[in-house]
Amino acid sequence: MPIAEPYLCFANWRYDQVAGRLILSDSPEHQVRLEPRLHQLLNYFLAHPMQIISKDQLMDDVWPDTEGTDAAVMRAVASLRKILQPGLIEGPCIETLSKRGYRWTLAVELQHLNAEDLPAVVLPTAVLPAESLQAPPLLWPEARMHPEHVELSPVAVPGPQPPHEAPKRWPHLVASTVLLLCLFVGFALFLIHAGMQARQPVYNKMVNFSALKGQERAALWSPAQQWIFYQYQAPDQSDWHWLAHHSKSHKKVVAVHGFTTISRAVWLNTDFFLFQAEKNGQCHFYRQHIDLAKHQSEMLMPCHQVVSHGLALDGGRLYWLAQDQETGQVQIWQQQLSDLNKGKAAELLYQFAPQYRRPRHLLAQDGQLYLVVEKDFYSDSLFQFDLALHSIRWLKDFAFDITDLSLWQQNTLLLSSAEALLQFRLSSGKVIRLQTAQTGFAEAQRVEEQLLTSYASGRNTDLELLPLHAPQSPVSGTNQLPWLHSSKNETRLAAMGDQIAFVSERSGNSQIWLYQQQLLRQLTHFQGQRQVQQLLWWQQQLYALIDLQLYQVNLSDGSLELQDINRPAQLTVCDERLLFTQWTEKGWQLWQQQSNGEAQLLLPDITAVHCAPDGQLVLQQLGSDQLQLWSGADGKLQSLPVQLNWRDTVPEQWLSTRDGLFWVAKQQGKTRLWQMDWQSQTVQQLALPETVTPQALFGGFDDSALYYQSELNIQTDIGWLSQSEPTKKPSQ
Repeated sequence: MPIAEPYLCFANWRYDQVAGRLILSDSPEHQVRLEPRLHQLLNYFLAHPMQIISKDQLMDDVWPDTEGTDAAVMRAVASLRKILQPGLIEGPCIETLSKRGYRWTLAVELQHLNAEDLPAVVLPTAVLPAESLQAPPLLWPEARMHPEHVELSPVAVPGPQPPHEAPKRWPHLVASTVLLLCLFVGFALFLIHAGMQARQPVYNKMVNFSALKGQERAALWSPAQQWIFYQYQAPDQSDWHWLAHHSKSHKKVVAVHGFTTISRAVWLNTDFFLFQAEKNGQCHFYRQHIDLAKHQSEMLMPCHQVVSHGLALDGGRLYWLAQDQETGQVQIWQQQLSDLNKGKAAELLYQFAPQYRRPRHLLAQDGQLYLVVEKDFYSDSLFQFDLALHSIRWLKDFAFDITDLSLWQQNTLLLSSAEALLQFRLSSGKVIRLQTAQTGFAEAQRVEEQLLTSYASGRNTDLELLPLHAPQSPVSGTNQLPWLHSSKNETRLAAMGDQIAFVSERSGNSQIWLYQQQLLRQLTHFQGQRQVQQLLWWQQQLYALIDLQLYQVNLSDGSLELQDINRPAQLTVCDERLLFTQWTEKGWQLWQQQSNGEAQLLLPDITAVHCAPDGQLVLQQLGSDQLQLWSGADGKLQSLPVQLNWRDTVPEQWLSTRDGLFWVAKQQGKTRLWQMDWQSQTVQQLALPETVTPQALFGGFDDSALYYQSELNIQTDIGWLSQSEPTKKPSQ
């Protein structure tokens, strides 16, 4: 009896991995022939069951070099999920892990079927794209995963014997041998992968180094390995001071003079370090002797602005990030260190396109500059600038904030984020998450076999109700909502009538919660940390912008349905119209979602949008701080007496209601709440209690109240991260 190709069975599906054919076990007439890309994608998942697979890994191993994008991966995964849904018994087959990738979650079994037992079903040609009739190559994608992995050769699996030949035993033996060989090679690859993971360091020990009340950041390990210098802000103080902390005696010396803000420092030699700082509204480069008690900071040449992690030194040259004073475009500057205080003009190395938001981090190493630039409101881009060739190369986009950039070792960068520390391998572009004792890292740098970090040891954000009164009346207080308070962070809110959705960490990771009819319940149950950038109601349904992708949230079970809008930056619903802005290579654009599911381009160069009376819109433009009132009927623009620079504000810091336009902005170091009345267009500051410091605003255009987010109990510490059996603590 001839033996057919072995089937892989999972849930209620039988899968022919060579032909890319899916058959429902209890309904053999239900068959699907996968198109080549989905065929390769499913094969890849099945070859790596229960393993976390990053988007980068899928782009490198499944897509050709010129076709792999985040959007292509997400669309393919969504299509594959939809195809597999009819055969799923319970739960999803492909789990999405925030900022880490995907994981195949179902058990897979191998099954042999006799050839005559297979259903002879002819598939309708309507469901078979022409390209799906071409047999995909048998070379599995993992053959080109990593240089460390073994490359497989194509394996020819013998098919059934022709009917006129007498049955022979040797085909069975060959098929069995080939199958065992494939399983052995697959298992060997798994062991190789597991061994690679096992060799990754596990930093499971955290030692607090500073333990001061207040905030500490930008640690600087001295060349003599005796002192750690870091920036310190005491509780209820606005100035930052340099602090020297001896690594053995724990003696502390605080510099007398403080600054409004300070950049990370770089070492000039064993006795001096250099930094940027702002004081009395003026920005300068400063040189500081390590003896803080005897030497004040020496002012050098002026600068345009302080970028907290935007200073680097390499080969006798100083490099720094800045923004053009007129356009705000991100720039890279350089200056010979010997010319730093001689009045010589600095040299502009490179200027980014205007649609990039702000500079973030800079690192210089062996003739290369590595820098992180804010792409839009919630994502960052990593670049490499070759100093010899004066050329720049894009390396990677991240759907979250990179809080620090440092060197792990040659050809590998260390990236910090609120959730995890990440290795970025320059040779392959792979991103690897480090296993650490905790999360919440603002900064990290490698010192021998340990990591010197700044991390959040205490942080809490609350959401409060802010009733709206007549424009002439000050806001005298707030209403407490007991159900909205916990000891954990509460962020992001959207209200529709008696339904209020918000994001909270009260159950661990950030989850979406719903308050309705005096009942509070958790909607989502994310297994990993997800970044929820926005919540909104549209057509009586709840939507969430999660990791820069828009999902509809099922109010019954919290399940997510991916929407066909690629990486929107900010979304607004005005008169039941869904509007969104989007970052593109051609610049920012404002779009409107049509009833047929297609998007219509409304205007270029718009970074954020909110509603206004009579069907008008309030626009924040790329090239101007002045907000504009736009009428879609006649296309007229009218300037409003409100200035908000999109490079320094995020969309949740301003909104509109029928009462007026509201925004938060700092004045004399304190955050204030402002309002503009629609009719008179007069601007006034709303009087709030001294204890109220709004950081973000939430609410709909037709709401009678606003909600604000406040940040309390900010505490950051300096600490050492080490492995369970460290080789040696650096000079301690």
